[in-house]
Amino acid sequence: MDSAATARGMTVPALIRSCLTLVGPEALTHLPDPGSPEPVDVSHRTVTLKSGGTRRVRVVPKLRVRHATPLDAATVRKAAWVAATIGSDDGAHLITAGELNAVESEMSRCRLRLEQLTAALETLAFRPLRQPIRKPWQATYVLGFTHEWGLDTQTVNSRFRTLAPIFHPDTGLLSSAERMSQLLEARNFLLQHLRS
Repeated sequence: MDSAATARGMTVPALIRSCLTLVGPEALTHLPDPGSPEPVDVSHRTVTLKSGGTRRVRVVPKLRVRHATPLDAATVRKAAWVAATIGSDDGAHLITAGELNAVESEMSRCRLRLEQLTAALETLAFRPLRQPIRKPWQATYVLGFTHEWGLDTQTVNSRFRTLAPIFHPDTGLLSSAERMSQLLEARNFLLQHLRS
């Protein structure tokens, strides 16, 4: 905290007051309380008693900040934390509402893209079946359909043409002879099943 205040050419209480003026105590209510000083920050000193003896006393660092409204210790600690981190290379930064909206918009776009990629991965990541395809649900599983109802030959062929270049053993992105053979088997099974 001292280094943050020194870097800005002010005292620690003045830095905290500036932070409270800029941010406001009510904005700090949602932040977590950084807590009391760490044991390393607590020191001890020896004091002489009236009886002539000595006693070791624990000295906790105190910070007095004058503000227009009375502040509790937690709010002062939060303001000190914010004041020390704002503008540092690895700390928090103040942004405008427009910048926040842009970030939220980008996060929303990324969430949508992640959902699309997850769906694509689920389609691509079928595990080859250990036995030959004998039932329609096995063929629909391999081709990435949820069920056989409502399928026609055009839909089955279209899905096969989408997946075949991915799993083709010579040129595919996820080349696999086993998956390619199951794709062929699943397509042929479903086409035969739809004809009957």
